[in-house]
Amino acid sequence: MRRPVFLASLALLLLVLTTACSRRTIYLGAPILTVDADNRVAEALGIEGDRIGAVGNENEVRAWAGPAAQVIELEGGAIVPGFIDAHGHFPGDGVWAGVTDLNPPPIGDLETIDQLVARMRERAENTAAGEWVTGMGYDDTLLAERRHPTRHDLDRVATDRPVIARHVSGHLAVANTHALALIGIDRDSVAPEGGVIRREADGQPDGVLEETAMFAAFAKMPS
Repeated sequence: MRRPVFLASLALLLLVLTTACSRRTIYLGAPILTVDADNRVAEALGIEGDRIGAVGNENEVRAWAGPAAQVIELEGGAIVPGFIDAHGHFPGDGVWAGVTDLNPPPIGDLETIDQLVARMRERAENTAAGEWVTGMGYDDTLLAERRHPTRHDLDRVATDRPVIARHVSGHLAVANTHALALIGIDRDSVAPEGGVIRREADGQPDGVLEETAMFAAFAKMPS
């Protein structure tokens, strides 16, 4: 008698598991961003197991799912594909609260070195004496001058406090004359391994510090 009972119990368990695994779920109440070839935005999404079964308007997806489907109301959220970010720095977004935004279009609107100077001068006017004036995001390839700013450009921002502008790549920065003196970079300085101190014709640093050469500035800046 035990074997039939066991088989009946096993069959019931399999039925329950199959029903649970095959139950369909509908997501409603939010835009469904498909990012398909037509970039469709749908009303509803239907899931069966671990697969998408239906995408479309609410009536279509409800018809696909059937009356036993679980319905999840998203209440104005959104569903997007599961993007994989291979190289992201999202915690760094908080840095923008303390620096001048020097991004070019389409992210920002900075297009010339004069604009860069004006924008950083405005921050300098609202920064306590002696504190660093910092900007980030400029792109020499998108500036009208097609060059990096130099210490002379940043000296127009301020000469009585350190000023630094960081490149959009994050791999180099430009310091004004005051900042260079503060971090001890002059005509006789030797670039650290992995870094470059760009120079003027007479050997003086022009303010552009590449890679590890800019770490000396970061060591002096507020965290």
